[in-house]
Amino acid sequence: MFGKCAVSALLVIICSALGVVSLDDRPALAYRICTFKGMIVDHGWRSMTVRSNGQCAEVNVGWRTKYIPNRRPCLGERVAVDFILEDGYMKATKVVSLTPHPPSVQCYPPAPPSSAVCRTVGGDATEGRDTCVPARPSCSTRPPAWVTDPNWSPGRGAAPRKAAKPSAKKPSKEKKIAKVPEERPEAEPKEAPKETPKETIPKEEARQKSITGEVVSSSPKSLSLRVIEGETAEVVNVKVGLKTKFIPFRRPAVGEKVRIDYRQENGDKFGYTVQVVQ
Repeated sequence: MFGKCAVSALLVIICSALGVVSLDDRPALAYRICTFKGMIVDHGWRSMTVRSNGQCAEVNVGWRTKYIPNRRPCLGERVAVDFILEDGYMKATKVVSLTPHPPSVQCYPPAPPSSAVCRTVGGDATEGRDTCVPARPSCSTRPPAWVTDPNWSPGRGAAPRKAAKPSAKKPSKEKKIAKVPEERPEAEPKEAPKETPKETIPKEEARQKSITGEVVSSSPKSLSLRVIEGETAEVVNVKVGLKTKFIPFRRPAVGEKVRIDYRQENGDKFGYTVQVVQ
């Protein structure tokens, strides 16, 4: 008994929901479809360039684009493109080929022999290749009409502004009297200032040196070596960094004997090559 009541209640809820949906008569969002005819001049991965009346237009195509016949048109083929404007981009909804289908297979005579030599007698000069310059995007502080106006149609653009004519300057009636340059007395030559000898500032010579010793401690930015000279031993700290080259390509462990080529600047030693000797 409880199961029958649950099923009937579920049916009542479904019917009421369908009734509410049917009563909601909100108009669907309409969109405008524009059409133009032209010839394919270039292909892209997700676009194609179509030339129409001397102008080039880049049309975006995708998996929603319908082709008639069911194939992508070839270069030089004349087509009719249906598109919608979305954020200023032309997105093709349908591309219809206007070029007739190729004829059926026919039999032709064989080719002439390969030893034949051909020459051209008379004839006109060959025409240049038909090029098509793509349209440039419009750059301005305000969005153009085809981006903001959903009811925009081709040919309803703003009237071109007329260039202002340059105003002609009237010649002045007053005559200019040429001035005679006055003679100036020649200036006496000045004695050249004596050059004072520049003081030479002693600079610390940065020479490449090398040192060999046993690694005592290692840190991310320095290595400490124990250098034995005769009967005395000295601990030397050498700085290392990203520009330091390690041979082999690893940091030496404590106790290994290494040879470091370094450069001394401002009292510090900067190593640029660290080679494990033993």
